[in-house]
Amino acid sequence: MKDAVVSDGAPTPEQPTDSRLLLAVRREEGAVVLVLDGGEDLELAPESVPADLPPLGTVLGAELLAELRHAAQRKQAARLVFRILDRRLVSPANLRRRLAQEGLDVGAVDEVLAQMAERDLYSDRRFAEAWCREALLTRAVGRRYLERKLREKGVSAEVARDCSREALDPDTESELARRAAVARWKRQGGSPDRRAEAAVIRHLQGRGFDIGLAVRTARAMRPSATPDEEMT
Repeated sequence: MKDAVVSDGAPTPEQPTDSRLLLAVRREEGAVVLVLDGGEDLELAPESVPADLPPLGTVLGAELLAELRHAAQRKQAARLVFRILDRRLVSPANLRRRLAQEGLDVGAVDEVLAQMAERDLYSDRRFAEAWCREALLTRAVGRRYLERKLREKGVSAEVARDCSREALDPDTESELARRAAVARWKRQGGSPDRRAEAAVIRHLQGRGFDIGLAVRTARAMRPSATPDEEMT
């Protein structure tokens, strides 16, 4: 490689400023560590190590050094992604933001996230599907709530819309609306008059149920509702 210069192990006057001497190559589980002079170690994924990596005692020039540092950034980004996801669900957009805040190169982060999506390991859709399942375990909410929250987390509009629809069929959404309405009526107390009904309708809309479903359900679940009213 043209930017690799053989050295006797000590810096020379001709050694470029932006260069490092390759002192050692250490193989570890799932990684290869390149030990450079100046106290710099680069941890790479095994597949990122160039096939024509120069031998020990070689001065790595600027072009090769930049390539290796970028590969090390990818390795670090991948490790942090899995560490974060082990603790909680985080959207790809928020992962990108958090890793950038850690000082990682945005280009390297994007490459890692793109590779994960390509391998179907993690993506907007994977996150959205998992988040919807988790949300519906504890909350009586509608499709619009799911879609709105996914958009707030950086999920694309198309994926947010599709996943919220797939997570909630009409019958399930209606049942959740009834559950939310019953709980709200009980918590609200007082006379179930028109003002109270309007408050329940607003509550259901805030939970992501469309206006038509919110009105029908609030009236049907009103404590004083008659069988005829429940059918309207």
